[in-house]
Amino acid sequence: MEKLVFDYEVFEKGAGRIYQILIYCTLPAMFIGVAMVAIINSGGMTKFGEYPDWVKLIFMLIIAVYVVPSLFILPTVWMLRSWKTSTLKESYVLTGRKSVEYHKIVEKTAAGMKENIYVATQIKKVEDAGRKYIVKGNIKEQATGIASNELVIPKAYTNMDSMKRAARY
Repeated sequence: MEKLVFDYEVFEKGAGRIYQILIYCTLPAMFIGVAMVAIINSGGMTKFGEYPDWVKLIFMLIIAVYVVPSLFILPTVWMLRSWKTSTLKESYVLTGRKSVEYHKIVEKTAAGMKENIYVATQIKKVEDAGRKYIVKGNIKEQATGIASNELVIPKAYTNMDSMKRAARY
């Protein structure tokens, strides 16, 4: 069986793309916020009351709709991306000629990690859904014995196209 390990470049193009988009959209708000604080502290806003109402309205909308939410969104997205990559780095996929095993880390504590192992056999189809691969077939979780028809694997591992050879189309 071939072991597929975490690849940061594949993650950024696949499962991590939404994090990258959110960071790129909210990062300019940080610069706008810093510029606004600098303008206010330098006394550049002393004549703000004399500006036309439409200028005040646009200024307040930019602050209320874009800058303030971005102050919360950027650090949150940054932390979520780092947590996701740390769990995906320790997870891995094993692909064979007739089966796919997904070793997924579901819980990490100071005492250790809890891992779920999903085994897909009799694979009918492997779909590339943009940010993830969907394996359809006979899927069973080894620890509990729960069976299902679909297994979702985030697009974050090297050579994920090799899973398609296990499918019987």
